[in-house]
Amino acid sequence: MFTDALRYPFADRTRRDGTAKCLAALLLCGALVRVAARLWPDWSLVAPLALAVAPLLAWLGLLGGVLADDGFPRLATAATARLAGRLFGVAAVYLLPAAVTVVAAGYVVASGTVPDALGGVTLATLATGALLVTVACSYLFPAAAVVSVRDGLRAGLRRDALRGTASSTYFLAWVGATVLVVVAWSALAATATRSVAALLALGWCAYAHVAAAALLAEGVDRTAYW
Repeated sequence: MFTDALRYPFADRTRRDGTAKCLAALLLCGALVRVAARLWPDWSLVAPLALAVAPLLAWLGLLGGVLADDGFPRLATAATARLAGRLFGVAAVYLLPAAVTVVAAGYVVASGTVPDALGGVTLATLATGALLVTVACSYLFPAAAVVSVRDGLRAGLRRDALRGTASSTYFLAWVGATVLVVVAWSALAATATRSVAALLALGWCAYAHVAAAALLAEGVDRTAYW
């Protein structure tokens, strides 16, 4: 399962082309975001940010095709837009609680509203709570995402979409996919200010997300439902 997932982005010409399209979408999106960052705090940054939505949706649509086990869809089609919308919708539902928890915990600590005597205990409690919520949301999200791109957004938000998440096969697939994604984003963050290194990291990021999507799709297919 792991070997097939790692080979997936370059297994044949069609998949190589799809992985290249993922990289191109990330490059265009990253370039537009950098332009917007240079325009900050001028309101003109809204224009490049709005333009960055198109390559972002294209990237999500391509990954959605891999998660659906249908291969890379064609760009600029209704099917790609539908896959991107489903993936974005299920991500918003499952990852929003984690984001809110982390932001709330950071705000409480940064605001200084907690007495110094309780600062250490409160910080540890908030950090632990935020970590648990983040891990739980990120663990359930891939299973729901696979069901969503295959059967629709509503199907991905039902309890039945989470069947099989207790399976060891799904757990191993999730761990492998998480390692790929975390390493990719860490490399991208570490090289954000260096053009050549950032380009290499972006290439790895495109590869890692495609491989992770293939691994998760296979992991969900192999789960034994309770």
